[in-house]
Amino acid sequence: MQQEKIVRAMFMGHEIVVHNFWRATRDEFASEATLAFNGAIVDRTRELSSRKARLSATLIDGDRRHAVEVIFGGRFIMRIKILIDGKKVAGNLR
Repeated sequence: MQQEKIVRAMFMGHEIVVHNFWRATRDEFASEATLAFNGAIVDRTRELSSRKARLSATLIDGDRRHAVEVIFGGRFIMRIKILIDGKKVAGNLR
């Protein structure tokens, strides 16, 4: 079984993309998630086994800084939400 999910958001002209992939077989479990701003990866994890895995980074727009956080949930169906400065901007996780 495998699953891949991509969630995108636009914020003040910046593209934010979360890419998640996992594969489970009888012999192995592999997973990876990345957070990218404008095509550049800013955070990555291979630790998605916990129910509340997270990615985070700071998006700099001129002299303003914005906290970007990604929260993952779900067991068999991956759910993701992107928060910017604590407010949900994209995803299917409540």
